[in-house]
Amino acid sequence: MNTIAARGIPGFTALRDAAREAAPLHRNTTQADVGDLVAFLASDRAAGITGQTLYVDCGLSALAAS
Repeated sequence: MNTIAARGIPGFTALRDAAREAAPLHRNTTQADVGDLVAFLASDRAAGITGQTLYVDCGLSALAAS
């Protein structure tokens, strides 16, 4: 995600672009994507979810698992 802290990492733009191309959704995660997950987790619809790691990465983590 393009944040002020991330932009301080040397070569970040190239890393971000490579992640976008490799991700199954062919885009980078946005602040809205993260906000949508937080809103869902704070809602009653997520009441049965416990102890899980949820990745908001446009599918990139699925590639690492295979």
